[in-house]
Amino acid sequence: MSETNQNNDERRQELLLLGQIHGMVQSLKDGQDQQNRRMDRMEQRMEKHYTGLDSRLREVEKKAAVAGAVSGGAVAVGTALIVEGVKQFMRGHGVGN
Repeated sequence: MSETNQNNDERRQELLLLGQIHGMVQSLKDGQDQQNRRMDRMEQRMEKHYTGLDSRLREVEKKAAVAGAVSGGAVAVGTALIVEGVKQFMRGHGVGN
């Protein structure tokens, strides 16, 4: 009979330990779920932020492209004028002739 009581006590101890382990695992799972929700919310906020930055960056890129085209055109015209001036000077129609 003593052996049966000892077996019962050992079984109770095992069940108590299993219950404690289950509680710890559940606590870890709950903490992980909470952390996942936080990360999801942060990711959503960052996506909104980057979308706003992306649209503003596109506007800046468009303005830079227009400014580059205008300045490129001005440089091309200036270069053409300088080349023509050098040609005229080399043909003997120098300054004052």
